[in-house]
Amino acid sequence: MRNRFQTINLLISLGIFFILLRPIPAMTAGITDIRFWSAPDHTRVVLDLTESIQYESSSRESPSQFHLELNDVTLQTRKREVEINDPFLKKMSFTDLRKGKVKLTFYQKRPLNVTIFQLKPYLDKTHRLVIDLIDPEQEKKEQEDRKKQKEIRPKGTKVIVIDPGHGGEDPGAIGPRKTMEKNIVLSVGQKVVHLLNQNKEFQAFLTRKGDYFIELQERIKIAREYDADLFVSLHTDGSFTPQTRGASVYCLSLSGATDEAAKILADQENLSNVLGGVTSRPVTNTKDDLNQILLDLTQNNTMRESFRFAESLLTNIKAVNHLKYSSYRQANFIVLRAPDIPSALFEIAFITNKEDERLLKQNGFQEKIASTIVTSIKNQFKQ
Repeated sequence: MRNRFQTINLLISLGIFFILLRPIPAMTAGITDIRFWSAPDHTRVVLDLTESIQYESSSRESPSQFHLELNDVTLQTRKREVEINDPFLKKMSFTDLRKGKVKLTFYQKRPLNVTIFQLKPYLDKTHRLVIDLIDPEQEKKEQEDRKKQKEIRPKGTKVIVIDPGHGGEDPGAIGPRKTMEKNIVLSVGQKVVHLLNQNKEFQAFLTRKGDYFIELQERIKIAREYDADLFVSLHTDGSFTPQTRGASVYCLSLSGATDEAAKILADQENLSNVLGGVTSRPVTNTKDDLNQILLDLTQNNTMRESFRFAESLLTNIKAVNHLKYSSYRQANFIVLRAPDIPSALFEIAFITNKEDERLLKQNGFQEKIASTIVTSIKNQFKQ
């Protein structure tokens, strides 16, 4: 009997030993969603993932295709083919390969440069794989067209750049009825530009013309390529307190924020780069760059002109909407760091307040806001 128990124990021990020797299967990442946005010079594709992944890429010239093989993944979405049909891509498709591989194929209308990077989870965002398919010729043309405006603008004409915040992967604040900040500010921005361009004294441009993301430093770069005389960034505010409502105006601070609320708002707006998805380029300027920006700002009248515009906007906007603050606030907003362009950030209303959200969705209210912004811009250059 004793020998029998010893034999059983030996078999059990050997079984456990061999189980331990078996290779542990690798964690399989799941692809849970696929999204894309079309910009004037590129198409951005975003994959939501449950884990970070490894991938290999290759391209094909005829027909023009880009292939991405994803390792140790499973496709947890029913989408196997996505029609895009924008200026750069016809469509993209998924193919299940053996051994836990999935191939993603991009059917290009012409050869494109491709940038791929992964983003770690942040707030409500999961792991993401971002694929930017860029047309270098169109990218160069966009830059040249902006710079050409300096040569062809009539003498004395003032250039205004309106910056609708957020866009694409970054929706901004979201209202109780799911209204997205990115859509409201784009609509208001388009109305402002339309009204300004009816006046021969102004030429107005948007940093983004559709639903796509532009990182914060690029918005400043666009304004400087246009040689802007004024930069206005449009936003709608958000709060965990649904009763909070009203408009507010902000300028850049050379030191600390004027109050804790302004600092929190600046931190939230500066997170747009993380939420919208940026490459490995730094989110903020280096210390030397920032010191130079601050030095330039103190050596010219940019700050003074920014404050003057902010005061004018507040004076005019109170006839259209309730003010959260009667005076402008200051904080370290990345998007306001242009050293040579007076800049202000305008929070039109609280999209998280039911009444403000209702107003923001109304075309008539948007037109009143746009008209008030235009009046404030005209006042800025009358003096």
